[in-house]
Amino acid sequence: MPDITVLHGNQRCTHAFTGTPLLHELLRSLGYAVPTPCGGKGVCGKCAVMAQGALDPPPAHGRCLACVTRVLGDAEITLPREEELRNIALAGALPLFEAHPMPGRYGLAVDIGTTTLAAQLIDLAHARVLASASQRNPQREVSDNVIGRIEAALAGQGAQLQQLVKDAIAKLTQEAATASQIDPNQVDAWVVTGNTTMLYLLTGRDPETLSHAPFEPDWTADETVEGMYLPPCIGAFIGADTVCAILSTRLMHHEGTALLADIGTNGEVALWHGGTLYCCATAAGPAFEGGGIRDGVGSIAGAVDRVWVEDGMLRYTTIADETPVGICGSGLVDAAAALLETGQLDETGAMDNDEESIAPGVALTGQDIRKLQLAKGAIAAGIRTLCKTVGIGMEQVDAFYVAGGFGAHLDMDNAAKIGLIPRALVQKAVSVGNAALAGAMMMLLRQEFIEEARNIACKAQVVTLSGSAAFSDAFVDS
Repeated sequence: MPDITVLHGNQRCTHAFTGTPLLHELLRSLGYAVPTPCGGKGVCGKCAVMAQGALDPPPAHGRCLACVTRVLGDAEITLPREEELRNIALAGALPLFEAHPMPGRYGLAVDIGTTTLAAQLIDLAHARVLASASQRNPQREVSDNVIGRIEAALAGQGAQLQQLVKDAIAKLTQEAATASQIDPNQVDAWVVTGNTTMLYLLTGRDPETLSHAPFEPDWTADETVEGMYLPPCIGAFIGADTVCAILSTRLMHHEGTALLADIGTNGEVALWHGGTLYCCATAAGPAFEGGGIRDGVGSIAGAVDRVWVEDGMLRYTTIADETPVGICGSGLVDAAAALLETGQLDETGAMDNDEESIAPGVALTGQDIRKLQLAKGAIAAGIRTLCKTVGIGMEQVDAFYVAGGFGAHLDMDNAAKIGLIPRALVQKAVSVGNAALAGAMMMLLRQEFIEEARNIACKAQVVTLSGSAAFSDAFVDS
């Protein structure tokens, strides 16, 4: 029987196996986490590992892609060190309100993002935050996007996806409780928000209705499942996270016209105008969170997070001031804006060279720029199409709220330079951090906000961008 030896950190373990399994499937069966953000298509490169031995195809330069490599016999694999995420956006300041908390002593608010999970532990009796916790969404092992996870669930991986996220919530509960020096069993109230797909997967529901037109969900949450209250969703691609963000920003209480954009793997846009709430969703993809970018990484120590031009040269900073290991979303936007400024990148996205160095060992390629163009084009087109549908110009927007982990670290001026947000909105932009998590916290602290969330979901008018000529035109222009 052949053996596979796995080196991970300071550990070296040897395991016997049978057959000729795909490397990533074998490693997962042995308890190792292997990211396959592209769904195992062999295109993102994020599952690359150092390898040697009986592998097909043979390793190139000592590396192979775990998702497409079969283990034919004895082999040795070195897994990369798992990095801790930094700079994960948590809830910003909450609006003032009188507390009327859910029953219980301690409550946990959780936001299940496509890329990360974030949680805050609250002392309900005294209405104060005790601790915060965050981690990568472990479902990224299966796919880095909503569509990929829906497809995986339909292919029989629903139970796996459900268990991954339930284990993650349990881990966040333990971490926050330990930091607060309380027993995790004393946490007896939860509000868990997320997009519609994330809540389907959490509850083990069949996402079949989310997978095809007319994209009408057969369940929109607004119920308590296994002790967790799940806020209402608006539609298939506008979930409880958007409802919570609208709630926490008090968007529908604005006297003028207010716009909210949650910029991430999935982009949601909400517009409050003339007493009516309009919403749309657009798929930006994982580029803003480092996905699909050759040297892209999440917000880990050593990620290039700021880039600017000084004396004609590119300058940069990294998270935790460590040696550069890659570039995260905020750095990607800054780098593109800086290359435009130096002329190394033109307005069409063409570069002078095949790649441009940003920092030692970190560069942007033409393909990276193309993926950034697609991502920023989707967000910009969503904003413009929603406003055009309602019949207003950007100058009529009085307030612009930018939500999400990526948005919390975004340089608005550079975002406008590359066309991610309209120039007219830069001076009106306010970063509100994880507004979805803030909304979940508000429901824990005042039960009446649950009814307000229901009202938001009920009154929202969804603007469908699929098949929209206005969206297509705006996307091309962006």
